[in-house]
Amino acid sequence: MYQKFWNQFLIEAAEPTFALDNDKPTKQDPQPQRRAPTGLKLFLSEKGYYLDKLLGSGQDGKVYKATNKKTGQAVAVKTVQAYQGGGASAGKEVQNYKFVKDNYNSFGAYKKYLPVVYEASMEEIPLEGESMDGVKVPHAFIVMEQLEPLPTDVARALFAALGNSEKNKRAREIRDKRLLKNPKLVSSLLNIAWNMMGDDGNYLTMDAQFAAEKRIMERFFAGRLPAVRPDPYIRKMAMSDLGKKLMMLYIQITYQEMLNHPENEGHKEVIEQYKEHMKETLLISFEKAYSKPLVSGAEGRELSQTSALRGMDQFHGQEDELEQEFPEIMFVRDAMKKFASREFRPFDVHAGNVMMRPGTNDIVIVDLGRFNT
Repeated sequence: MYQKFWNQFLIEAAEPTFALDNDKPTKQDPQPQRRAPTGLKLFLSEKGYYLDKLLGSGQDGKVYKATNKKTGQAVAVKTVQAYQGGGASAGKEVQNYKFVKDNYNSFGAYKKYLPVVYEASMEEIPLEGESMDGVKVPHAFIVMEQLEPLPTDVARALFAALGNSEKNKRAREIRDKRLLKNPKLVSSLLNIAWNMMGDDGNYLTMDAQFAAEKRIMERFFAGRLPAVRPDPYIRKMAMSDLGKKLMMLYIQITYQEMLNHPENEGHKEVIEQYKEHMKETLLISFEKAYSKPLVSGAEGRELSQTSALRGMDQFHGQEDELEQEFPEIMFVRDAMKKFASREFRPFDVHAGNVMMRPGTNDIVIVDLGRFNT
């Protein structure tokens, strides 16, 4: 009897399972039903766009790639959460991008340095996991043309070449082949560095500075360059080899001339007593000067000597000299001046927010949120 029931159980277990409601076998769905979109994806869908992917994020918001459902056109979507802090202002973002959208053609030939903006408004965007009837947060919502990254060689040469990636190293080498062959620009670089010595600059007399500049220039352009110190910090500095050799000349000769031309005996004693400190100050001051962009990242306002946005073009009247060696900066600078004349003052323009229009060589300033700040 036991065997009979056991065999019956095995037969039934091998048979398909039937649903109770319709007496039909249940089958696993080969393609499970997709979950309904929520959050930004749903919001963009309602606006007529497919969300493709996140392109990047920072303290001033996030940028996504999206596609227009009707036209298939790829666009960039920027969102900035209201009141998120970090210097961002959702209202300012909308105001500035809307200004460009409404006045784009009025900039004439200079409009190509600004992105084509399709939408700019404040919107209530649902949180991830929420429907359009769920919890929403106000955001700046900007839709603009899709652009390409500016070649690193160009971007880092114009603005700054920080970091030691291979692309940045190459960018510095290319920049310095032009920058450091020009005596006027080398002189300007040295003077920027001396201006950045801080309180220790009080121990550098004008006589010492003039004597140091003469000796540094003579040795540098005669090719009599010192070996770079095998110091781990110096080896890792974001600087070309030629830049490092100029820095070693700057440190050695400037310190010697500070001793040769002190303000008084008391100053000489301090210079001698704090030799390593003085040389460290010289190293830091040169590093700061070297990392200056060629083009200032602001226009229509006065930048402090120490501002990271103040480029070499605003020191010692070297604008024309820089444009001769780097003619590409002329157009960017002229465009920024044009914008400022329209009370649309550029601010915080740097390598990270400058891109290129596909199929052209147009440099485009894409981050406009801090203009007019």
